[in-house]
Amino acid sequence: MSNRYKRALNICTANLSNEEGLDPIKSALCFFRMGLVLSKMREIDGAIRCFNDAFLLRDKSIQVELNEQWHQFHEIQIGIYINGKRNKIISSLAEGDMVHDLIKNRWYQLINEVERSEIPLATRNLKKWFKTVKIDFPWDMEDLEEANIDKKDLFSTDISLSVSK
Repeated sequence: MSNRYKRALNICTANLSNEEGLDPIKSALCFFRMGLVLSKMREIDGAIRCFNDAFLLRDKSIQVELNEQWHQFHEIQIGIYINGKRNKIISSLAEGDMVHDLIKNRWYQLINEVERSEIPLATRNLKKWFKTVKIDFPWDMEDLEEANIDKKDLFSTDISLSVSK
């Protein structure tokens, strides 16, 4: 963990502590802002951790699934999303919430697939497996160009439009 990340985390924690405890929404906003700063400093690993914490905290609907596997999956997928972006940043809370929802929906699909499977999941390294899970993130064209993804592959279906006069 970088020294910059540790210092920013200590400041964030100090700013959020009070007699009544921590407010998850304020904590999430603090982590989000810290993620923005770290991204701009090109401290991408720290930014990923901050964005991950921010959007997990913002989701009030997840109470039961707070387990290590879910957190690990979420962090890996947030990392894939951020590293796939040209500017390596989640630029708004709305963008992060949308990405979080995509990750959460894919998580539920995975759990459902594993539970319905007749073949038991026999992997010891779930982290490695989580890295192979694909999510259709809404990439910008600039991000696709940066990642050397051919735009023709995305639009390969032949669609013809006719306009009648």
